Amino acid sequence: MKKVKIVFQIISAVAFVFTLNSCTTEKKTEEHNHADMKLPEVLKVNEAESSAKLSSELVCMVNDAFMGKKQFPVPFEDKMYYGCCEMCVDRLKNNKKLRYATDPLTGKEVDKAKAFIVLKDSNTGAVWYFESESNYNKYFEQNKL
Repeated sequence: MKKVKIVFQIISAVAFVFTLNSCTTEKKTEEHNHADMKLPEVLKVNEAESSAKLSSELVCMVNDAFMGKKQFPVPFEDKMYYGCCEMCVDRLKNNKKLRYATDPLTGKEVDKAKAFIVLKDSNTGAVWYFESESNYNKYFEQNKL
């Protein structure tokens, strides 16, 4: 019985450290792996729609990363943001900088809740936020992504 208790405590500690580590950084790290991402399925759906747009609800807007599954909804000022954990929910509500990004084409500030979100790097799950699909298409054409 004592061994079971010790094993349970070790597992709990590891789970806590993993959760804390994955939700405390502004940007995605290699340690937060995307093993559950379903990139091929998502990309097939987007190709059928002839768009590279990702569903906002699949993106952690604190880590700016595609997570491959629905995230925690964060309603704020009649808009919807998404975070991967409760800490992200609190951070999105309390930090305006996390609710906005910079459009790679224009350099303008973009509200993540209204943005056209695309996958930047399929290895890390990093995303870009564009003001519009038109901006994304222009950027894609200029940079031949």
